[in-house]
Amino acid sequence: MSVRLARKIVWLILLSSPAWAGNPQPAPTLRWAEEAQGCTVRFADDGHTSYGVSTADFALTLTIDNRELEKLRYRSMPMIGVLLSVNSKGSDSMGVIPSQSTLEFTKHFQVVMRALDPATMLKQLQQSMDDLTDEIEHHQVRKHPELKDAKENELQQRLKDYTEMMDFISTRALRGSTLGPSNASTTGWVFFSTKNRWIGRWRRPEQFVFRIPIEKIVVEFPFELPPKGGKAQLRHRPGE
Repeated sequence: MSVRLARKIVWLILLSSPAWAGNPQPAPTLRWAEEAQGCTVRFADDGHTSYGVSTADFALTLTIDNRELEKLRYRSMPMIGVLLSVNSKGSDSMGVIPSQSTLEFTKHFQVVMRALDPATMLKQLQQSMDDLTDEIEHHQVRKHPELKDAKENELQQRLKDYTEMMDFISTRALRGSTLGPSNASTTGWVFFSTKNRWIGRWRRPEQFVFRIPIEKIVVEFPFELPPKGGKAQLRHRPGE
């Protein structure tokens, strides 16, 4: 074997090893589980369920509307919303990046949807409003002038629904932030699309897993709709 060939083989072996291949190791996972240390669940009188995970460095609370699936049909955009509250306990800064969070639809081929971008959502809703206005005013009303009043009333009601959703997203969506001693907490809604070919009809109960990376840990919240009971355990993903 030539020296050049031997060097080439050694180089290929080094590149294929984990230390040289550049493949990051999966982050450890902190999973919410009922009655586990640092985990809480609270059923509020207003129909919301809150799941909490607390460590020495941070505390997370995920709040779900128990009727979230029932409310989907009335929304201008097919999506599920969850309310996330993050509190930093340490003296170091901690990044919160909601765009990296995901929602797994466990009973639907374990489809995983990434969080929707609020700015993109607002643009899509505005475009839908413009398209709807054009369709009704320049097509439906012209084609059926005798239905002008009914069509205009329908348009105003649907535009009102769009506007309310846009206002909610603009003011209540969770934005990326850096927490620290002077800014220790943040709260907001994170949204996930339900528009996917593998997400079929809703089942009872539906099962989901919300995930978000916090520092070097991925925090997981498994939950059901409608909710029932659910131990937090640090674990590693398969393959570690």
